[in-house]
Amino acid sequence: MNVTIRKATPRDIPRILELYEQLTEEKLNVSPAKAEQVFAEIVAMPNQEFLVAEKDGLVLGTLFLQIVPNLSHDARPWAIVENMVVDRRYHRQGIGRLLIEYALNNCREAGCYKVQLLSQKKRLEAHQFYRSMGFQDSALGFRLYF
Repeated sequence: MNVTIRKATPRDIPRILELYEQLTEEKLNVSPAKAEQVFAEIVAMPNQEFLVAEKDGLVLGTLFLQIVPNLSHDARPWAIVENMVVDRRYHRQGIGRLLIEYALNNCREAGCYKVQLLSQKKRLEAHQFYRSMGFQDSALGFRLYF
């Protein structure tokens, strides 16, 4: 499969939102204007990458990568992967692997000492995938929603 990993652009926003609906299993109530505003804010911030996996003009997956400056661990940064999703029609075709590998290479180049991600407890297939990519379920995470 000839898939390209690239930085997301504003024209990708509608498709990214479709993918997020698959991830969250709920309808997103974000207006196009608000989505464009937030996207512009995200890509304007340093140390962040909004990535998409594309084949033949169709965005098949996406992830958000943020590299965080840090004073511990010899002042080496760390990274967080968020909103990783591949269209369910294209699972098990190596697209998620390409996205994660691309992000991990960027983390290595930035000198990160770790990469962290969270996954909903019910996403057992995703957990297997992340383990196959070398991630370990080595911490207990907590969230507080507002």
